[in-house]
Amino acid sequence: MTIAVSSPTGGAQAAPPADIERVLAVEGMHCAGCAAAVEARLRRQPGVIEAAVNFTADSAVLRWEASSTSFARLQRVVARLGYRLRDPDAAEDADAEIDPVRRSLQWRLAVAVFFGMWSMMPSLLIYLAPLGLVEPGVTRPLAVAAGVMAAPVLLYSGTHFYRIGWRTLRAGVPGLDTLIGTAVMAASLVSIWHLVHGSSAVYFDAAVMLITFQLLARLIDSGVRRRASAIIRGYLSLTPEEVRIWQHGAWRPTATRAVVPGQRLRLQAGEELALDGRVVAGTGEMDVSSLSGETAPRPVGLDARLEAGCRLVNGELELCVTAGVGERRLDAIARSVRALLSRKSAMQRLADRLARWLLPLILAAAALTVGLGIAQGRAPDRLVIDGLAVLIIACPCALSLAIPLVVVLGHARLVALGILFRDPAALEAAAATEVVVFDKTGTLTTGTPSLASMEPSEAISAAALRQLAADALYGVAHPIAAGLMAATTVSPLAAEGRRDIRPGGGIAWYREATLTLAGRHAWLREHGIAVPACEDDGMVLHLAQDGRYLGRLLFRETLRPDARATIARLQAAGYPLYLLSGDTPRACGEIAHALGIPVEHVLAGRSPEQKSRFVASLERHRGVAFVGDGVNDGLALAGARLGIAAGEASVTASQAAAVTLPDGLARIPDTLHLARRARRLMRGNLVWAVGYNTLAIPLAMAGWIAPVIAAVAMTLSSLCVLANSLRIRHGRGGVDAP
Repeated sequence: MTIAVSSPTGGAQAAPPADIERVLAVEGMHCAGCAAAVEARLRRQPGVIEAAVNFTADSAVLRWEASSTSFARLQRVVARLGYRLRDPDAAEDADAEIDPVRRSLQWRLAVAVFFGMWSMMPSLLIYLAPLGLVEPGVTRPLAVAAGVMAAPVLLYSGTHFYRIGWRTLRAGVPGLDTLIGTAVMAASLVSIWHLVHGSSAVYFDAAVMLITFQLLARLIDSGVRRRASAIIRGYLSLTPEEVRIWQHGAWRPTATRAVVPGQRLRLQAGEELALDGRVVAGTGEMDVSSLSGETAPRPVGLDARLEAGCRLVNGELELCVTAGVGERRLDAIARSVRALLSRKSAMQRLADRLARWLLPLILAAAALTVGLGIAQGRAPDRLVIDGLAVLIIACPCALSLAIPLVVVLGHARLVALGILFRDPAALEAAAATEVVVFDKTGTLTTGTPSLASMEPSEAISAAALRQLAADALYGVAHPIAAGLMAATTVSPLAAEGRRDIRPGGGIAWYREATLTLAGRHAWLREHGIAVPACEDDGMVLHLAQDGRYLGRLLFRETLRPDARATIARLQAAGYPLYLLSGDTPRACGEIAHALGIPVEHVLAGRSPEQKSRFVASLERHRGVAFVGDGVNDGLALAGARLGIAAGEASVTASQAAAVTLPDGLARIPDTLHLARRARRLMRGNLVWAVGYNTLAIPLAMAGWIAPVIAAVAMTLSSLCVLANSLRIRHGRGGVDAP
């Protein structure tokens, strides 16, 4: 099989592929029913091998035979359903599509709640009439009032379900929207019929309740849809929108998108690299921690290949652009993240299956009820009432609320604890976690190294050596300098003299007739300093003054304050732990040893793609939670069943993760515990909802339940689900074993 690039507008290939696989954006979807309709229609097209449409990510993963169909033809097929299939490159425009949908849902829900409340009040009085609490002559005006107040809900708020229900019916995949629309229209038409013929037996309240509950569920779903587009925008916004390009004999500001491979750009200290390129002039030190996780800045020089997203710590570079916008490694990672976010969770797949068989079953039950009534010679009016009772009592309020209620209430509890879930489906993923994988740099450690030890020569004391190092590095933007300054106060002498920075080498501090050198051992040797043999991994600072070697300072990464306690709690609960990092084996081994992570569970020197592949390999056997903080973790965060961005995570990492823990690592055990509790409640709700329908439908078919009682039973079923869901607000702390 040949896999093509994800952009359908890509350049021509030398040989046409046997089949093409792409991740595409789908515009115009309002709910999971829309996604089901698009997916079903695409699957039926000649040449389509695979189609998976995800409402949450607003995307479709398609694979088709190039010889049998084309992208343009698939676009036309989707357009006939009322949606748009497009290239996902313009991810920044996705919110322009999502926000109007959310606003529309919010207005519809507001109308449904306001007018629905006034419609329910007269309906309640009608229900109390048989008990003698309401005079019989008042029931008809009350029924009319209920209908008048329900009209805005039925004619405005409910149109969302009528439209989607009709689309899914046309596509041959009727689901909950079709059922909701059918039940609402049936209840409304029968109520109007009764009012016309002088009866006060109306069921507007059932229709209003159904619409209101379902709009609430839709609004929750629409909030999740922003996640995918925000993640992609986060990756693309990591780099500057403007760069300096050599044009017409001068360095001129140019839009990043307008730069093409082969052009030369200039990068100065402190700037982010916007495009992939090869160094053609200059030297410097690059902070590549956002892409690789390496703690120490990487020295770069002639012919070094650099990627968009890294930052120049010091020096100045000229680069020849090797990849423009859309072809950078950062763009490839963003496309991979979109594909990963398009996967469907087990709960989503279960909901899809329920939606496929629920409508035919209920409609068949209602038709059978009417058929049996005709065979028994019942009056037409009675036949309609019996059929309506089946439709009302079988309406999937409890089923549709089984998951969203737990999600909403669970989120409230989680937010109170400082745990932010960006995706309701992440609760399910957290509950299924069996293995926890940690990134190192920035996740288990801080970004600032700490002074581990000092080895002064005989000519100087340890305190004087540290003071000299602090003075020499005064004003230098380097992680080691930051770590040293945090523990040492510079002297007044630090502001004097001149400092020359040699990228990748060190600092030469000239003060009066004194020359102080601070940097790597190889650089000091270039200046004729006799430096003792040692292993220099970028975390050692050697010092010399006026040609004499004075000693060295050894730094190590600083563990986050909550790292040890968090690791201990997870290990006590039986979770296997892994350390996965782009840093050196030595650096990873030291941190793993300090935390008690087994050496066989330490994987060092891994790129973002390798991290994602390792997580995927674990996912084949066990549920994985990946904890990270940087851009280099984005692919693994999105690919893991549960991505957790902890502490001061980058914007991109926070958006790629399903869970954000602003307060740090300490809440990870609580997150897993509450997720398992939520899963138990979700399963309990589903069992209750399915059991309710299993019992109620046969009773309604037998004619033992009137429509009024059916509406009450449907309400009580939803209240039972609500009461069970409220249990997530209480319960013990701790962490469950996997």
